[in-house]
Amino acid sequence: MKLSLEKILPIVLCLLFPVLNYITSHEYIESGNINTDTILRWTIISVMLYLLWHLLYFINTKAETYKWLKIVLGCAIFLIVAYNVFSLFPFFRNRPVKWLFVYKSFIAIIPFTIIQYALRTNRKVVRLELEKEQVQTENYRVQLEALRSKVDPHFLFNSLNTLRGMVHSNHPQSEEFILNLADFYRQALKYNENTTLTLSEELKVMEAFLFLMKSRNETGVQMNLMIDDAFQNLFLPTLSLQLLAENCFKHNAMSGKTPLLINVYTSADGFINVENNINPKMENKESSGYGLENLKRRYDLLGIDHGMCFTQSETAFCVKLKLITL
Repeated sequence: MKLSLEKILPIVLCLLFPVLNYITSHEYIESGNINTDTILRWTIISVMLYLLWHLLYFINTKAETYKWLKIVLGCAIFLIVAYNVFSLFPFFRNRPVKWLFVYKSFIAIIPFTIIQYALRTNRKVVRLELEKEQVQTENYRVQLEALRSKVDPHFLFNSLNTLRGMVHSNHPQSEEFILNLADFYRQALKYNENTTLTLSEELKVMEAFLFLMKSRNETGVQMNLMIDDAFQNLFLPTLSLQLLAENCFKHNAMSGKTPLLINVYTSADGFINVENNINPKMENKESSGYGLENLKRRYDLLGIDHGMCFTQSETAFCVKLKLITL
């Protein structure tokens, strides 16, 4: 188990201060020797400094009012105790020497207080950042759910329209369409709590969706998948591929003579591309406003810049989605 900085730091300081004091003292400069009495003195002073650190720490963390007064009183009591402890050892019995070490212990209060204040401030900053991150995460989750809630009713509306057309024309696959629609929503409910899905899961949902769309005009839709298996376990915003596939049908006409061609493929730069030929519908419906902007916003909420981009030519429209590593 790793020790935290706040546990290691007082030990290091309490061992280091007596050493630095001895090295800079006349005793060391004149003799340069370290004997048993010197080591014992270091040990005693280190222990006293360690107790002083924890006394200051206790007062700083427990005192809510008159903190500085309590620090002064606590340090005064500590110095009285230190003076009497030093009196028990022969190498401290010289009165000037004893007071010298008491004075130096008092001086140690200043860096100890400053260091502990810095540590407390750092803890507060870390705690505030963590709380801020938790609030942002919860806010992102709520916003992501709000964005996703705009997708589901739109898809259901389109699916029911497709089913209406199939029933109206006595399409032989109407019953199978209903069963697959139920299965598709079963998958959607399964992933309801997820903000992201793996690419393999996204492809399954999209293929189920395309089956529903092809049921109305099987020769009017052609789809090609070129997926590198190395990307299968990377992530995408939930139902993003299904949303892009739905947009292909929303903005383009399809027929046996002029089929809708959808190519889905991964690229070496870590993106998945959904590309379709352009065959605009005769009617010009107003955009619902939930499509590409929805996806862009969901990437932003996940903290990913430039997660979605698109290109358009006279003959093709391509949307690129960044594959996410979690």
